[in-house]
Amino acid sequence: MRDTTARLAAEALVEAMQSTAPTQGLTHTFYRYPARFSPAFARAAITAFSEPGEVILDPFMGCGTSLVEALVAGRHAIGSDINTLAHFLAQVKTTPLAPQACAEIARWAERIGTHLRLTGPQRSAIPPLPPSEDPSQRGIPRSLRQLIAAIRAESEHLSTPEQRRLARCALLRTGQWALDCTTTFPSVPLFRQRFVEIVTELLQGLSDLRVLLEGTSHGVHSQTVCLNVPAANLDPILWEARIKQPPTLIVTSPPYPSVHVLYHRWQLNSRKELSTPYWITDQLDGHGEAYYAMGSRTPTGLNHYFNTIEASFARLSQVIAPDALVVQLLAFSHIETQLPRYLAAMEQAGFVECAHLGEDEAPGRVWRRVPLRRWYATYQGNTSSSHEVLLLHRRRERRLSTR
Repeated sequence: MRDTTARLAAEALVEAMQSTAPTQGLTHTFYRYPARFSPAFARAAITAFSEPGEVILDPFMGCGTSLVEALVAGRHAIGSDINTLAHFLAQVKTTPLAPQACAEIARWAERIGTHLRLTGPQRSAIPPLPPSEDPSQRGIPRSLRQLIAAIRAESEHLSTPEQRRLARCALLRTGQWALDCTTTFPSVPLFRQRFVEIVTELLQGLSDLRVLLEGTSHGVHSQTVCLNVPAANLDPILWEARIKQPPTLIVTSPPYPSVHVLYHRWQLNSRKELSTPYWITDQLDGHGEAYYAMGSRTPTGLNHYFNTIEASFARLSQVIAPDALVVQLLAFSHIETQLPRYLAAMEQAGFVECAHLGEDEAPGRVWRRVPLRRWYATYQGNTSSSHEVLLLHRRRERRLSTR
């Protein structure tokens, strides 16, 4: 029976990993965060290797996919990321709002759609704009800059911080639709219309999440902690007031070594890089691509990346349960040299790779071709980074058991 359970869990995880279905449902579509992984994969890993009431940790949480799936599965969730934008998104996506709060946001958005005007006798008050050379503004038409600033200011009239974050998230997603990797800009009326539509979509996602949590709680009042802390600095003191027991499962996807990903910028006309997301959400930025990727695309940067991975997982080995499992999805710009270095860093940090998904069944490493990702390898024509590998590790002193 135990072997059968292990085999079925392994098969479900591999099937979820290989799925090319688009991300959808709940709060998963709130923002197109770069290199996010599939909710189906996170769900399968959490179901296979943890029980309701246990704690899931994602130390490189991105926009919080694994946290949302942990909540729905009746687990507690801890997530952290060095990117303030990721922290903002994870908070919004894992915070259900009461129906009354959602209704207030819907009425507010309707007023934005019908009454907010930039010109004419009914013109709304427009807050001062940053200078046009500001990195968050450069190249954006003035009319759209004014509209974004006005909606951003109007969001301050909502009653609670949670509502204001949701409104900013809707503006963020609308801005991404209008500006990121586009060659033409929408008109002001079209932007305003799309914003109202997106508010409605986000409210529906939150409502679906709230209903699902109420109906499938597994008898667990799931807690979530979102942190803006490097993985190497994680400490139980940051979550033990709300979550008492240590994590039993890590489900994560760290940045990929030497793979170019703009976690922190939009690209205007696929060239100019904008820090607009941080302006819209009122988050701190100031870092370059190498900071968020944990190393530049140079030999020195690559060394920094692997040193950071080793330090991060060495710290994680101290805060997780003794029998905890680490499930990771990774890609490499040069598999032949970087995969062995990654495995060596994990070993130095105190982890050993599990050769199989189940006890006696299933293949060793599983690879998949990454669908529809807007990132590319360091070197032209190098397609290694278009393939992800599933890695399973456990603490060196304990044996893996599939639940």
